[in-house]
Amino acid sequence: MKNLKTIFASLLIIIIHQANLSAAEVGTKHEYGLSFLGSYEYEEPKLMHLRSGSQAADDELENLGFLYNYKNAFINDGGFLNEFEFDSSYQFLTQTYWSNGTGTMKDIDVEIYNLRALYGIQLSDKLMLKSGIGYRHLYHYWQNRQSTTGANGYDREQDYTYIPIIAELKMPIPELNLDGKLKVEFDQIIEGNNTSYLGYLGGAYKDLSFKNSDGYAWKVSYEGKRNGFTFEPYYEFMHVDDSNIVSSSHEPANTTKEIGLRVKKEFNSNRSVATDFKEVLGNDDFYFGVQLLRSEVETGMYAPTGTAKIDEEDYGYSIVSGMRVFDEINGKPIKLDVELAYNQFGEAVQSCNNGDTTKTDGRYRNGRFASGTTLTCTQDNNDVIIESYSTTLGIKPSIDLSNGAFINANLGLNRWNQSEHDVIAGTNNAGTNYDGYDTYYGLGLGFNSDNLTLGIEYLKHDMYYDAETISASLKYNF
Repeated sequence: MKNLKTIFASLLIIIIHQANLSAAEVGTKHEYGLSFLGSYEYEEPKLMHLRSGSQAADDELENLGFLYNYKNAFINDGGFLNEFEFDSSYQFLTQTYWSNGTGTMKDIDVEIYNLRALYGIQLSDKLMLKSGIGYRHLYHYWQNRQSTTGANGYDREQDYTYIPIIAELKMPIPELNLDGKLKVEFDQIIEGNNTSYLGYLGGAYKDLSFKNSDGYAWKVSYEGKRNGFTFEPYYEFMHVDDSNIVSSSHEPANTTKEIGLRVKKEFNSNRSVATDFKEVLGNDDFYFGVQLLRSEVETGMYAPTGTAKIDEEDYGYSIVSGMRVFDEINGKPIKLDVELAYNQFGEAVQSCNNGDTTKTDGRYRNGRFASGTTLTCTQDNNDVIIESYSTTLGIKPSIDLSNGAFINANLGLNRWNQSEHDVIAGTNNAGTNYDGYDTYYGLGLGFNSDNLTLGIEYLKHDMYYDAETISASLKYNF
């Protein structure tokens, strides 16, 4: 399971301290609510996309969701605070469709529901960690529809079973009078199925079922209470790799991005305050942040001719969390953090038209061609697209300078995943996937102000196609 070992290793690092006393609510809680979609995009790069939100719906009620959440917090025999949670949601969406080869289509109905069973333990006064099992179901209603080019639509069904790992961090915002918490979640897909219901077209067409079991998701939200209601703006990102090949067809690698707002109200709750439970973790020196990346990912291509172009630069982002381990080392003012990050590097693209040439250093298609081989495009609109993602776990020593400024180093383990796709005239051919463990390292500088840290950092990520990034970061210190 990609990325999962890295995350479990990070959890072992943080559960190292003795118990403390604190206060928290125990008992049961029922929440009902609505979700309002701001933006939803499903994309198969350079091939097609589906969009929902204000740009796709004639009525905001066309993108409405319903929520139910049950929690039971209790203190076990060991004196630790635990919580069982059942989480469910249902969304009805209206989407627009665009394809590089088959035109457009409007007013596509989509249903999505999620079910999760979670179990958590309070690690400190500010941090609760949860995990469990989740199930996501999606159904596209496309049957008996045609695109602007006359292409036939068909119903499509997606099912994903996943393991979520969730960190809930208390994060009050006094300026807004909010006593809220930040939720950061990583989901590892363990089973994925995708069915295209083509059989209704008759003739040589038949229903096709694919396996898409290699993927993950990152989710971030902030939950704040005001006037008896809970407001939760959220962002979700999911990536799924290529499926297996069935009848010379496959489901291409894809991404899903969603932004929205959840509004919940508590009913029929039975909660009380407990002040005598133990904390697993006694240290609250945590931080969370986001980074904007300017990335350069190698393509292994060079010497383009004709109209061929090689673009190895793009923008990406990172989601970062960490913990301060030491404020000094051997009496010297050297701080040490342990940091976990998810990185999305964007795309590196080599494009060409019929008759253009480029050379490869031997890495293209996993070494199918020798280093120095000249590759010739045989069709127009030929793109080779490299997408790169990684999860990193490392140490981050830093030295304070003056007036809140500091310099830092960064070194650790890089669990990476890359996909290489040939997209020819709107057709996304089965790609090549690469993954592995390597190192990353770099230097940075920053500035601390109250609970916020601003930073600039250079990092080198060793991967199949190596990446270099320059990042600008904003972090909140708990």
